Amino acid sequence: MLKRYCLSVFLFTLIGLAISPAGFAQEQSGESVIPEGTEIQLALLDPVSSKLSEPGDEIRAVVRRDVVVDGRRLLREGTEVIGRVTLAKPAGRPLKGGQLHITFDRIRLEGSEQKIAAVLKSASDFTRDEKVKSDGEGTLKQGASGGDVFNNVLKATALGQAGVTIALLGGLASSDRGVFPRGAAIGGLAGMGASMAAGILLTKGKEVRLDQSAIIRLKLVRPVTIE
Repeated sequence: MLKRYCLSVFLFTLIGLAISPAGFAQEQSGESVIPEGTEIQLALLDPVSSKLSEPGDEIRAVVRRDVVVDGRRLLREGTEVIGRVTLAKPAGRPLKGGQLHITFDRIRLEGSEQKIAAVLKSASDFTRDEKVKSDGEGTLKQGASGGDVFNNVLKATALGQAGVTIALLGGLASSDRGVFPRGAAIGGLAGMGASMAAGILLTKGKEVRLDQSAIIRLKLVRPVTIE
């Protein structure tokens, strides 16, 4: 009976090794793997901006929450992650938002650096109450500020209205019969419309600005082996 039990245990062990040899080797070597697709939250240590930063600037961040896989903590909160700015395009006119690309490619573990491959999904800056999403390649892109557009159009419209008033008064003054000057009115309204359009065209887009402690969300595009 005892022999049968020992034989059964031995057979089950062999079957387990045949099914998962990689897992057995990993366990024996003390390595752990963070799988592809894992999302990691970071907290920025350095401010970064599409207007002020330049390609090549080093950007530091720390892991904001423990990364746990199968009940095991593989990355501790506070682990340093290093990246660099690879694209910094300031905002422009009309309504062209800034663009910013940060590549995080290294983590520091016990004094040594290990490479990672990850794409930036989004960034949240709670000091500005803003969230900036990235495109499929990890570039953060801003849009236009609705408040700025409204203010510029309002200012331009006010100037246009002043032009309409001047045009009408000038038309009335030059009219011999006191008839309402249709041409002057049409010209004034056209000028006001052009002023509104100019207000939109002169409005710049928003910059991508991330202060210290802004939250970065990364997604691993390749597994990371932690020794």
